[in-house]
Amino acid sequence: MDHMVSTLACAAVGMALGGAAVYVATQDHRQIRRTVRKAARGAEKALIDLDRMVEQYTR
Repeated sequence: MDHMVSTLACAAVGMALGGAAVYVATQDHRQIRRTVRKAARGAEKALIDLDRMVEQYTR
């Protein structure tokens, strides 16, 4: 369980750093919103996949 929490924390930090890098690289707010949405969808998919793996492991 601790490993899962650290993985989620790393994912959150990665998203924050990625968002900051995108903001610095471009000042186009529309592009920033698109990139943040893509990152959020990717993170959500990763969490769903992780949840499924944990479910299968604990059966």
